[in-house]
Amino acid sequence: MIKKLFLLLFVASAIVACNNAPSTEGEKVTAEEKTEVLTVDELLTDIDKRIGEEISVVGTVDHVCKHGGTKLVIYTSDPEIALHVKATDESGNFRADEINGEFIEVKGEVSEFRVDEAFILEKEADLEKMIAENGGEVEAEEAEEEHNHAGGEFPDGDDKHKQEIAGLQNQIKSLRAQLTAEQENGNEYISYFSVKCTSYKVLEQEDKDDVKVEGDAVEVKEHSHEHNEAEGHSHDEAEEHNHDEKDEHKN
Repeated sequence: MIKKLFLLLFVASAIVACNNAPSTEGEKVTAEEKTEVLTVDELLTDIDKRIGEEISVVGTVDHVCKHGGTKLVIYTSDPEIALHVKATDESGNFRADEINGEFIEVKGEVSEFRVDEAFILEKEADLEKMIAENGGEVEAEEAEEEHNHAGGEFPDGDDKHKQEIAGLQNQIKSLRAQLTAEQENGNEYISYFSVKCTSYKVLEQEDKDDVKVEGDAVEVKEHSHEHNEAEGHSHDEAEEHNHDEKDEHKN
């Protein structure tokens, strides 16, 4: 009899405990349905304070880098206010035929690349080496004229080298001007901000219907259109910056 009584008490206690357990089901659904993300405009207002932070940002793809699809540029309201996004092993390289002109959501880490006097000196040393190896200095205008005269084609290796030298000369000139402006404002380097992408997705019509912009805040319901391709690629920050500079001059 006593054993039966203890058994009944144990079962009753277990039932009460289960009924009193806090439910997280509603919270879980809410978290899955809505995720706060940023517009490009909002992110750029304080991006220098978000370095190393994991963020989500939405925007229209304005340009996909031709150097293997390792970078793209997105904007939200104004193409002149744009953000550079860099591919990683987690995201895979970007494909222009799939996402150019599309409205996408990017998840990743905010990063900063700094260009200082030492960096520019390295570029000037590279320029001197290129000039020594390829038979003398060439003015940027001269190389561009030869390139255009050839119908946009390089008839031989010499013309190609002249174009590469001229491109590096232009890059150094541009960086020098930007660094001088920064130094006049009390800074010793130029900051280039970007997002290292871990995943991204194109917002289809059903996603766009869930996007609500209030000022710069955006809410997007989650859907299963994520890209996470293991397409390996490697590149150092200096080369990434060189390509960024070329892309910026082209745009």
